[in-house]
Amino acid sequence: TTLARPKFRQMVPGDRVNLHDEEYTMGNPDLRNTVSNNYDLMFEYYFRSIGLVSAGVYYKQISDFIVDAMVEDQVIAGTEFKELYKAVNAGDANLFGVEVSFQRDLGFISPALKNFGVYTNYTYNHSKVTRLTDPIFAGRNADDIQLPGTPEHTVNASLYFENRRLTATLSYNYASSFLDNEEMGMTPFTDRYYDSVNYLDANVSVRATKFLSVYAEVGNLLNQPLRYYQGTKDRVRQAEYYGIRFSVGAKVRF
Repeated sequence: TTLARPKFRQMVPGDRVNLHDEEYTMGNPDLRNTVSNNYDLMFEYYFRSIGLVSAGVYYKQISDFIVDAMVEDQVIAGTEFKELYKAVNAGDANLFGVEVSFQRDLGFISPALKNFGVYTNYTYNHSKVTRLTDPIFAGRNADDIQLPGTPEHTVNASLYFENRRLTATLSYNYASSFLDNEEMGMTPFTDRYYDSVNYLDANVSVRATKFLSVYAEVGNLLNQPLRYYQGTKDRVRQAEYYGIRFSVGAKVRF
């Protein structure tokens, strides 16, 4: 059994007003901890050389999961606001998942590849809200909602090279879209979703001397945007592009 506590900002016993955007955010000091009963089964095998293969399944019974609820067109103290936000214990949910991982150097294929290696991880989540308990969501059907903040598919993969002087890594990360737990509406139309992402990063480090190492990193090679959509993918709520990031530096050891 595990628990997750509310964020501090959600429990502050006070309200925040944004007159420019016509937004009103209410604190909720009465929030309860989210509690989860977990059942896990894991298999792991370690190779003689560096590496492992693992597979596991898990099931979670979750009570009082927390979301930031969004209610449209509210009048508070005589002022009309387009959006009212309040963190609430939305209800209960079940989650079933499968996770598989593989990590190993490639020397078993050919001795020439002994300095190369791979790491892969895949996670599948199937979640379902079983009950909505807060009155804000009284008009919604729980059967149609996945657990907010939980992507169905997640993939991590890396190809690396390493010897005494050089380390280089190419990393890929993917997560499918999911219902954002920071903005869940009274209807499916007003739900906000975090769109799927594909990240590709690369870094290299060279040990120039016993005391000096130089490194270079390149992030977001695919120029992945931060993107939210409302209800369906064709209704863009927010999109931000950050481009490719570069950094170069040196480390000195004493």
